[in-house]
Amino acid sequence: MNTPLPRSLAPAPGELLPGYLLRLSHRIGIPPGDLAHRCGLLQGNRIPTQHLVRLDADRAQQIATICRLETAEVHGLTLAGQAPGYAPLGAVYLGQRQSPLDMANSGWVFTTFSRYCPDCLADTAHLPGGPIWHGSWRLPHTFICPDHDRHLAWRCPVCEAPAFSNGYRTDGRWRPSQLIPGPRIRLHPRRCRYRPAGGWDTPCAAELDRTSATGTAPSAAAVHAQQRLASAGAAGPGTTIASLGKPASPEQFFNDVRTTVLGICSTWPAAAEVFPDFEQLDLIAAHAQSVRQAPAERLGPQADGWLARSIDHPPADALQCAALMTLVIQILDSPGGHPAVVQLLSGLPAARAGRLRSLTPRCSPSMTAAIAEATRLPLVACGPPALFPQPPTHRGRLDPRTISDPLPDTWTAPLDGLHGPVRHLRRDAAIRLVQMARGGPRASAGRYLGISPGPLHATTLKVRTWQKVPGNAEAYQEALRQVAEIAVSEGRRGS
Repeated sequence: MNTPLPRSLAPAPGELLPGYLLRLSHRIGIPPGDLAHRCGLLQGNRIPTQHLVRLDADRAQQIATICRLETAEVHGLTLAGQAPGYAPLGAVYLGQRQSPLDMANSGWVFTTFSRYCPDCLADTAHLPGGPIWHGSWRLPHTFICPDHDRHLAWRCPVCEAPAFSNGYRTDGRWRPSQLIPGPRIRLHPRRCRYRPAGGWDTPCAAELDRTSATGTAPSAAAVHAQQRLASAGAAGPGTTIASLGKPASPEQFFNDVRTTVLGICSTWPAAAEVFPDFEQLDLIAAHAQSVRQAPAERLGPQADGWLARSIDHPPADALQCAALMTLVIQILDSPGGHPAVVQLLSGLPAARAGRLRSLTPRCSPSMTAAIAEATRLPLVACGPPALFPQPPTHRGRLDPRTISDPLPDTWTAPLDGLHGPVRHLRRDAAIRLVQMARGGPRASAGRYLGISPGPLHATTLKVRTWQKVPGNAEAYQEALRQVAEIAVSEGRRGS
């Protein structure tokens, strides 16, 4: 019997079903799992994530009766109700019916956790039952809070597990995603629900609304990209959106976005050569490298927190997502976007052709024309070719322990006369000096110096592009030889 609760809550604008149930359960003093059971959401001992997307009429009516709501209010608590123009939320997408598992694995429907704005949680902490968890935070392409002009957070500041998730098993694999993590746990909605070990262990319980703002404010270009994506997701039927200079439907626009992401990530670092002045190439490089790892590595505790296995999904980290989506929107908004897309897609590996074929019929006319032009071109090589090999010419003469990043100023005079990208040349020279002293590949030298993969990749791309100018590669090699001799000389004086 569907007996209404003795008291309830009115949904807040933009609130998603999991957050609403957490607030209501906290207010009436019962575990979220018990409330979900009364609402008909519990299946066995789990609350499936499919209820994030949409609710059938009977279940929506049951929730409305139990929680004393109108059915329209209940449907407004789903992603489909909040983002009607977001095509990947459709029951049929790219010509195929998709299950909730398909949606989770695509990486374009919802995250397996929730990003969040600590300031928003703090601002709404006074509401009955606790703060508001916004539905937009769950969409993969949402990375900025417009109210507080900050990038969204995604990890707990204490346990560093992705917030609002079931976290990891003891073996490092993800626990199955649920509508509400730890539904038997009684915690305030602002607290982290991650359980460090087993399912019944004490949760982290850190206060997520106490996180201080970190990093720089979003750039104007990132804010513009977020606005473009958000307005397209909220657009209704019949709306037109510009893409590659021509009108497109919201569905076509998002398929153009996805196609562009596919082109960038599958052919990286080709995009860095097309847009060498883009300021956040290192963030995109770090994401492109992570999605090329083996699935077991990508799903571990140090990975980006996705169950998704597709190479064209947005990054979990909001900073990386902002960088990637800013570049995507820059391409789709640019008058020169068409040739850029053609150049990227012409280097698409054969393994990605199936994904491109599924997207092509549902892209905008402009993107479809770019794809047709790209597929007529011969396949171009993608990936970084060797910068000329750096042999261990100074093994036994140069002590690698004296090499640091950044290099001492007394070593870098030969580099300063090259009129190249100074910061990247100095870092690249440090990497090469380690190779001269120890041998081994470039990545190993980078690790020896403590350079993370993103900055290492960004330096490689910048120096590689600069070296293509006639004469630069030879001049750089001579400068490196001079730097190495300075390092050897100073090392002898210091010994």
